[in-house]
Amino acid sequence: MPTGIHRSIKGNGTRSGYARTGSGSRRTWEIFSRRPRTFAKTTKRLSAKNRTKPDTAYETTGTTSKKTKRVYFSRQEIKEAGWAGAVGLWGVGVRPADRVASAFDYSFWVSGPVLVASCEALGCFHVEAGRLDPKEFYERLSDYKLAVIVGDPSWLLRLSEIAEERGPWPGVKLLIGGGENATEETRCYIEKVWKADYLLSYGQTEAFGAIGMESLAKDGFHLNEFHNRFEIINRDEKGRGELVYTTLNRRVMPLVRYRSGDLTRFIETPSADGHPGRGPAGAWLAGRRIEKLKGRVDEWTVTAMGNIAPWMFEPIFSGIEGAGDWQIAVDKDGKKDAITFRLEAAREDGELRERILAKLKKEFTEAFRVYEMGLLTIAVEIVPKGALRDGQRKLRRILDLRQF
Repeated sequence: MPTGIHRSIKGNGTRSGYARTGSGSRRTWEIFSRRPRTFAKTTKRLSAKNRTKPDTAYETTGTTSKKTKRVYFSRQEIKEAGWAGAVGLWGVGVRPADRVASAFDYSFWVSGPVLVASCEALGCFHVEAGRLDPKEFYERLSDYKLAVIVGDPSWLLRLSEIAEERGPWPGVKLLIGGGENATEETRCYIEKVWKADYLLSYGQTEAFGAIGMESLAKDGFHLNEFHNRFEIINRDEKGRGELVYTTLNRRVMPLVRYRSGDLTRFIETPSADGHPGRGPAGAWLAGRRIEKLKGRVDEWTVTAMGNIAPWMFEPIFSGIEGAGDWQIAVDKDGKKDAITFRLEAAREDGELRERILAKLKKEFTEAFRVYEMGLLTIAVEIVPKGALRDGQRKLRRILDLRQF
């Protein structure tokens, strides 16, 4: 690992970093640690006089509220996130000589800036394409001699389909997906096309991107314990519960026992080392591991069309004549996400189906752009009155049928 990165992270470790969050003394930790907190309660209780002036902000829709959460950071905090990201990239074999390209949506989203900061710390060449249509990305970046490609899993899947048709680029050794989950079937397909490793990362805007990432062993997310203290609360008999974290180095908007809303569990067994001959098992990315996410505490669902929640679709269906109860089923059509809008109506009505699709296209422009790229499938299914509840008192508006 480059000496500068090692010194930087060592100087911002868990103990010294925690003291600078503005959350105060051990007594303050005792007060805050009594129970996990929501985003609003966490930020309100922290003393404003101890915070650093913000330099930038990002937003996230990952909440049960209709209003987006706005999260503030300093440039120094972004730089520190880059140091941690560089450690992760180094641990999976990325080196300063490698060329990296990414295709992230830059609209209020942290994933692109996190990767830029990581590449700066590591000294890599990096080009950001934005969320181009994968066909255009393939055509425009084919001569960059890339070693690493980063994007969200649905986008990487579509790019891989194009590469299977036209030929993968020589020299690509690693693909990294973030922002969604992905099945092992999809991983195998992408790795077969590129003849390269495909790893997943896990993050949230509130944590400024990466909370953890897989090693080349692909056996769970190694957590970023340089900058966070992790817990899992409300565990079931198998140890699964909600991931909670406290930021250790944040000065602008520190978070104490912040509820991620994601369900997972710690993996207690040693990790298989993804780098043969480089030391004992689990030594390369040494942070504690969690398994792939199994769902959300609330009803937010991460899909190829973005994060979706019931309230987003209520105006769509309530304003259509003849529409009754509704439900959204998220499944897989082969390797791609398949979004089916199920609607109760008195009779099968092709015109009603077309009106719904037209309204969805008008209200969810970006989602339909992704659909037209071929990253997912969208369908409308008309079912008889009463079929969705099937005797149940409460209807689950979003039904995630995918198996990860």
